[in-house]
Amino acid sequence: MPLPNDPALTGVARILSRWQRSERALAVLALSLILMLILGDVLMRELVAPLADAFGIQGVPSGVYAAQQRSLYLLVVVAFLGIGLSVATAGQIVPTVAFGWVPKRLEPLIERLSHLVSAAIMFAVCWYGWLFVRDSMEYPTLLSGLNWPAWVVQSVIPLGFLSAGLRYLAFAIWPATAPARPEVQE
Repeated sequence: MPLPNDPALTGVARILSRWQRSERALAVLALSLILMLILGDVLMRELVAPLADAFGIQGVPSGVYAAQQRSLYLLVVVAFLGIGLSVATAGQIVPTVAFGWVPKRLEPLIERLSHLVSAAIMFAVCWYGWLFVRDSMEYPTLLSGLNWPAWVVQSVIPLGFLSAGLRYLAFAIWPATAPARPEVQE
């Protein structure tokens, strides 16, 4: 949907676009690190270590230390980045059972209202995610394989919901910035 010729709206659309690109870049980086960790671990265990043993070379590690745990933490990051990204691209699941029940003239109002309700839900979940992270900070638990405080990785939980909530709020305030829904849900 082309944006009206409004500099403020264009600025908001630019911010939302850069925000989406940043989250997407972080998700791609995290997925790339997962690939490198798992591939490196398998190559070390299945190729390098056996070859080193065959040639009598001592001290070659038989894998990448804590590759599975580190990959899991990165996957958590990707999953919670995905919440905001799905909102940014209209990739979330939308039940269409009640579509068409509202007169056409009220659809823009209902759309704005749905964005506001969605934002409120995301902000509420963000709050509970923050409480979870705050409790983790008070009772420090270390992540296996990294020896980092658990809240470092857990912090993506409220951040993912905050990202989605802020996007829904922007869509409610500036409806032209909302992504178009796909014609057919897959």
